[in-house]
Amino acid sequence: MSDLPNTAAAPVAPPAPPAPPPPGRSLTRLKQDYLSYLDGKRAEIDEQQEARRYYHGAHWTAKQIKTLNQRKQPVVTYNRMARKINAVVGLLERQRQDPKGYARTPKHEDGAEVATAVLRYVLDEQRWQEKSPIAGLNGAVDGIGGLELTLEAGDRGDTEIGFEVVDPAGFFYDPTSTRADFTDAGYMGIGKWADASELLAAFPDKAKEIEASVDLGSELTSNPDSDNKWVMGDEHHRRVRVIDHWYKRGNQWCFAIYTGAAILAEGESYLRDEKRRTISKYVMFSANVDHDGDRYGFFRNMKSAQDEINQRRSKGLHTSQSRRIVIRDGQGLEPEKIRAELARPDGVVVVPVGAELPQFDDAARGAELGANLGFLEEAKQEIENYGFNPALIGAGVQDMSGRAIALQQQAGIAELGPYLLGYRGWKQRVYRAIWNAVQSLWTAERWIRVTDDEGLGNWLSVNRLAIDPATGMPTITNALGSLDVDIILDEGPDTVTMQADTNDSVRQALQAVGPLLQPAVAAAALEVLIETSSMPASAKKKFRDATRQRPQPPNPMEQQAAMLQQQAAMLELQGKALDNRKTEAETAKLMAEASDIGAERAAEELEQRIDAVERQDELLSRREEQDAWRTNRQLELAGRALQLRAAEVRAGGAFSPLGTAAPYLGGD
Repeated sequence: MSDLPNTAAAPVAPPAPPAPPPPGRSLTRLKQDYLSYLDGKRAEIDEQQEARRYYHGAHWTAKQIKTLNQRKQPVVTYNRMARKINAVVGLLERQRQDPKGYARTPKHEDGAEVATAVLRYVLDEQRWQEKSPIAGLNGAVDGIGGLELTLEAGDRGDTEIGFEVVDPAGFFYDPTSTRADFTDAGYMGIGKWADASELLAAFPDKAKEIEASVDLGSELTSNPDSDNKWVMGDEHHRRVRVIDHWYKRGNQWCFAIYTGAAILAEGESYLRDEKRRTISKYVMFSANVDHDGDRYGFFRNMKSAQDEINQRRSKGLHTSQSRRIVIRDGQGLEPEKIRAELARPDGVVVVPVGAELPQFDDAARGAELGANLGFLEEAKQEIENYGFNPALIGAGVQDMSGRAIALQQQAGIAELGPYLLGYRGWKQRVYRAIWNAVQSLWTAERWIRVTDDEGLGNWLSVNRLAIDPATGMPTITNALGSLDVDIILDEGPDTVTMQADTNDSVRQALQAVGPLLQPAVAAAALEVLIETSSMPASAKKKFRDATRQRPQPPNPMEQQAAMLQQQAAMLELQGKALDNRKTEAETAKLMAEASDIGAERAAEELEQRIDAVERQDELLSRREEQDAWRTNRQLELAGRALQLRAAEVRAGGAFSPLGTAAPYLGGD
């Protein structure tokens, strides 16, 4: 029996059911988030609007233009800032690198190639090369750039993954966020004006709410210049302010689409990362973040130099076309009439008799003009040297080697370090988000066209139902959902500069020792010249096809084996000739004996001839045996060499005529 006291067991409470997720944010809370952004980021918004105006050449305010017109001073705009920013975007294109997948485990090595092909397919389908520079341009001008991931109905039974460039003028985010990649933001989204009819087509079940939202929600905007077309529209234009709002609820990302009067749609994020956690559909980056947490682009540091260029140029032109006149009072001269005559190229100033001639202050005017032009040059140099050196855009490098150009460009790129790091980190996050979406949303079979570096196309199947040859059971080949792959940037060298250096080196070598080269070496050098040239890929392909079709040079080892076989055949013929001579001598001896001529001398002579022939035959036979043994040995060695070379080719090394012929061309 148990020694424990016999007491009634205490009742155990049943486990509590899991708490339901908290409800989504109310419309009031969502609108409050947007208004918090407008209040906390007013300085940043104003700077972004001014940066966009400057990039598009609107450098003067209406008040400044009015003042200059009153002075009759020309309004001059030299948009050096836009040229500089465009050069940055061009640099991004030159530095563009393709994404590449790497397996996280050894058994997924083949899956890395599949992931690379699939990711590049999606990027090509969505015109990544056109959209990514626009995002980079937005980051350089506004200080904020990025994409929003979208889902589109596909024709293969799967949802297609798409992406669109985010307009910084309508983007909003958590004002407490200070990280350049927005990973610490609690919410973000886009606000834009939409036509009521288009909104009704997208949300037909929300017709009542949409009708109630017409012309409401005007406070939910940062008032960019592009909104003027909506605000100044005709009275029949029915506009609705729509907000696509993504926010964190606990550890989950959720979304809500709402107007100024109602929520049209809401739910949990349909996108997940590699750890199956929900993520926002907005993938953004910032060029710079200042001490106040405001984000800015290149405009802030170039504005002063740009303003000085315009103002110095305008003032210099005005000064060069103006003259100050000193007239003594009481001389009977009319200042306005003299000013008008001096402004004319053929003006005539009439001075009354006895009056003092007007004095022109040309010395002071010249000094003022020289000072303005001097400061103008300094301002131009300041903005030209900002960010990176001219070598990055190919200026002033005509007589420099590829290595020297690369060193200068690397130094210039270092000055753009924070911006380039942010841009490249953003691209990597885009690649990973697309790959994660593909893994979760692509489940049907599809074929993807893959093009290699030489322009040769091939087809790759994913999620394909096949029979496992080992088990005979159905299996899915290249199942995207089961691949464990990490997407990174393929950090390759500057192939353009390396190809140019290789081409120059080979060209100089051919000019020096070209006539002395063996035909095979000369052909290989010519092929290197073609491959490293700047010719189009189609022209290089024609050359490669012609090279494959031309007869290949004979293999030196095969030539040597053929020569040894010919020598063996000649030795065999010589042996047969000796046998014939021996037979003839023996026949003559028999005939002499049969004729019984009884001539001993003749018999002795015949014996001697026979002995001589036999000795010669013995010597030739020994020599024949030695030659035959040597020939067989050489044939055996040649055969082993050919077998060894064939084994190397099967092991993965490409057959190289130059490598095989090296012992006969003087190589080591």
